[in-house]
Amino acid sequence: MATTLAPTLRALATALALSLAGCGAGDETAGDEAPEADAVTVDTSSPAARAQYDANVSFALRYRARCVRSPGARRRVLVTGFGRFLDSGANVSGRVVSALVPGLQYPVTRPPTDGGPDDPAPQTAVAQGTVTLPSVGAVDVCAMVVPVYWDLAAILALKEAESFAPDLVVMNGIAGPAQPLWIELGSVNRAMTLRDGSDLLVPRAPAGQAYAPLVPSATAAERARGLLLSWDAVGGAARAAIDERAAVTADGRALADVLTGVRFGGFPRGSNTYLCNNVTYVVNYAMDHPGRTLTLLQASTTRRGFPNRVAVRLTRDLRPAPRVFVHWPSLLAGPQLDAGAGVLRAMIDAQLAALDGRGAAPTRGDNARADLVASGDTF
Repeated sequence: MATTLAPTLRALATALALSLAGCGAGDETAGDEAPEADAVTVDTSSPAARAQYDANVSFALRYRARCVRSPGARRRVLVTGFGRFLDSGANVSGRVVSALVPGLQYPVTRPPTDGGPDDPAPQTAVAQGTVTLPSVGAVDVCAMVVPVYWDLAAILALKEAESFAPDLVVMNGIAGPAQPLWIELGSVNRAMTLRDGSDLLVPRAPAGQAYAPLVPSATAAERARGLLLSWDAVGGAARAAIDERAAVTADGRALADVLTGVRFGGFPRGSNTYLCNNVTYVVNYAMDHPGRTLTLLQASTTRRGFPNRVAVRLTRDLRPAPRVFVHWPSLLAGPQLDAGAGVLRAMIDAQLAALDGRGAAPTRGDNARADLVASGDTF
């Protein structure tokens, strides 16, 4: 796999030389420490980590948005979920999102066995479709299953957001085996120093610190950023939809025994500084800073002739658009995935109805609502 990627990377480096020069690419030297940029810095000091990094950056740079803003008055919703994590091929969040939009096929992949990088392209799936909801009617949905890699999921989601101009963004991930639906109130400018789904890339924390910043230039006041939602309307819709589907059974377990209610997650939580928070914070921050370029996914060491970071910018003003992250229990299976998609539809319907004036306007997440203030798990 490394052999087939090398020509693509060399071609990309040549084609992008001028556009990347403003990011310092012109004077990079192989093996040098990379200068500080506005990005989480991943440790690329080993050959295997650098090969995985190059594969991720190659995919990020050549990725083009697959969802487009169609003419007309329909509302638009961007929904993301994760794919395979290491050897675990069935990520519930990606499967629930796949059940939401006809035509989105969950990508079933396996890690490489040849020691090469784990290509993110086959782990990514995107489809645009129209979903009819009971309160607001037909809405356009851009549904994504994204790789569980540092910064890459956020880069892909932001490219789709730039093209699609969503009225609502719903990001999804998994938490414990059986638990309530966690609707996260906010995100935090921290990345714990753990390897991602490649089992190779890990953020490098500044000396003397336990966490790596996701956006180093963010101010102290922006360290913890509330998400934006009509919390009561969406939470109430989720509870009603779960109750309605409580008897749906898979693997001998009723939905009520797996998806056990709804809780609002407080922030910052030390446990919620892994990959779910990575996509949440970066997307949330970018939506709040239209026109600002974020240079994401920085390598800890530079390599001559190769990109060593990825620039992303939202030109659209998406500041008014609600955005949220939802944690699902990992034991959902079979018909319960369709039930989960039904819960997700109800939440989307409630938020869009609120935007149309049939509910409270979105507000920033506030820990006064938090049911969940601490957790020993890592997401």
